[in-house]
Amino acid sequence: MKIAEILSEKKNEIYSVVDTAMLCDVIAELNVKNVGSLMVLDSSGEVAGIVTERDILKKACPKHLDSDSISVSAVMTPREQLIVGTPEDTISYAMNVMTTKRVRHLPIFKNETLLGIVSIGDIVKIFLEQSEAEVKKLREHIRNPYGINAL
Repeated sequence: MKIAEILSEKKNEIYSVVDTAMLCDVIAELNVKNVGSLMVLDSSGEVAGIVTERDILKKACPKHLDSDSISVSAVMTPREQLIVGTPEDTISYAMNVMTTKRVRHLPIFKNETLLGIVSIGDIVKIFLEQSEAEVKKLREHIRNPYGINAL
């Protein structure tokens, strides 16, 4: 299965904030949307980076920064450091990238256009569905290994 299929199944609403937003507002937005990341856009609407819960915990909390006076751009992961995927990537490849790079959110770009974000939860859900389908198929094969209709 390709990432494009996951994006087509999701609502795929991309939540974002502007790069001048104060960190307290970003935290509130994460809570309101019940998500773990937000894309950060510059004044022209281009992707400037991503901010995740982990960014906030690693960069803001240890320094005891005042979330009312610091902008998201101080803690976000900038565009040039983003780990991204493409719609043509397989879910196995995405899972491998997310696991080895230790990221939970993978922005998906086609050329320079942001198509959506795939989370580790999205990937695990697909693997779980595929595993359950395979188990069902194997159980059916065990019950009727030759595919013969029972009389």
